[in-house]
Amino acid sequence: MSGRRNAPASPRNGHLLLGPACLMMLAAALLVFGARVREGQVLTLWDLVPWGLWLMSSCGLALCLTVWRYQGPPAFPSILILLAGIGVMVRARMAGSLEEVSGLREWVPALGMAWTILVWCLFRKGRIESLRRFWFLSYILALLIPAALLVFGTRFRGAVYAPGGMTPTELVKILIPLAAAGFFANPDFQWKGRSLFRFRFGPTLRLVMGWALLCGLLVLQRDLGMVVLLAFSLLAMLIAITRSWSWALPAIGAAVGGGWLVLRYFEHGARRLTAWTDPFADPTGAGWQVLQGVSGLYAGGLTGTGPGGGRPDRIPIGSSDFVYAVYGEEAGFLGSVLLLFLFGLLFAQGNRIASNQHADFSFLLAVGITAGLVGQVIVNIGGVVTLLPVTGIPLPYISQGGTSAWVTGILMGLLLALSEPGTAAKKSSGKKQKKK
Repeated sequence: MSGRRNAPASPRNGHLLLGPACLMMLAAALLVFGARVREGQVLTLWDLVPWGLWLMSSCGLALCLTVWRYQGPPAFPSILILLAGIGVMVRARMAGSLEEVSGLREWVPALGMAWTILVWCLFRKGRIESLRRFWFLSYILALLIPAALLVFGTRFRGAVYAPGGMTPTELVKILIPLAAAGFFANPDFQWKGRSLFRFRFGPTLRLVMGWALLCGLLVLQRDLGMVVLLAFSLLAMLIAITRSWSWALPAIGAAVGGGWLVLRYFEHGARRLTAWTDPFADPTGAGWQVLQGVSGLYAGGLTGTGPGGGRPDRIPIGSSDFVYAVYGEEAGFLGSVLLLFLFGLLFAQGNRIASNQHADFSFLLAVGITAGLVGQVIVNIGGVVTLLPVTGIPLPYISQGGTSAWVTGILMGLLLALSEPGTAAKKSSGKKQKKK
């Protein structure tokens, strides 16, 4: 992350790309509905619901940003609107072709932006600092969720789900950045400016023990992707507060050791590694998903097959884990690059928001959220294009999943609240009062 600096205080419009996004979505809806009709599907008014929910939430976000005089970077909410729209388009295309994308399962993700609006309204203008006092409670909840899931959950396809197919461990993506930001920002632990070679034993021991306990619970339910994602976010926050890359050394060592343990004692992890390194060793079994995903991307070519031209039903778990392959087949290389470009813009905005924070807690929270999103995109797309093993991490905004969509909406709401200069202004005014 770059150095922190003062944030602009002038009001901005939050609906910079709302008009063009609506036109793009209208064209996408016509193409998607035309493709589904060609496939012999019967369209009803219910098929318009996800698009209507996206339009309502996008207009609601733009209206709230305008009425309450949003003062953050205007490009940030515009990128959120575009990504949410692409997600609705992809899921609407797959509806009818895949059984897992139908009815409420298609509608729920379209409501993710409603959480963004709600969270932004609750924590805007510096009120997000009030979450700092709950950092330890956030960690306890992050432990209780996977522990309860191990007791009451149901195992399916190697993962553990709550009743109704929900994945409550997605909430850990919110809780751990909150807990880690409060822990590292606590002046009693003195993390700021301390490299690995100047560590304090007590705080470091707390960090190692707390992380090991959480990892143990996640590994027991075989959620290896979540472990990788949280480790990426935690390491980014640690480097950001200490301003030292030396902490990457034990992180690499822990990754190597953890990988060896998973391969040695967990058959599930070994199968995934084999499917990654040599998918042709079992082309109709463990390597089938990887091979079909690569085939879908290859079939897309430069410009894609177009809506309705792909075969999402041939890609296992195409609505979540391998949604990038489904999208790439019909959007082609150019459409895939466009999606990556939008994610790149989102990460750049997250970096800018983190750089504008003056309070340590807000700075670290912005770093943790942004790093978590970067990790999700890298792990998901890296698994599809065979750069990384498949871990089951969804692609933000694009993958099917109600809990994942809501969590992404909440994280974006927190980042949107952090994008305004309220925290810095409050802290500065407090300092002036002390001087007087």
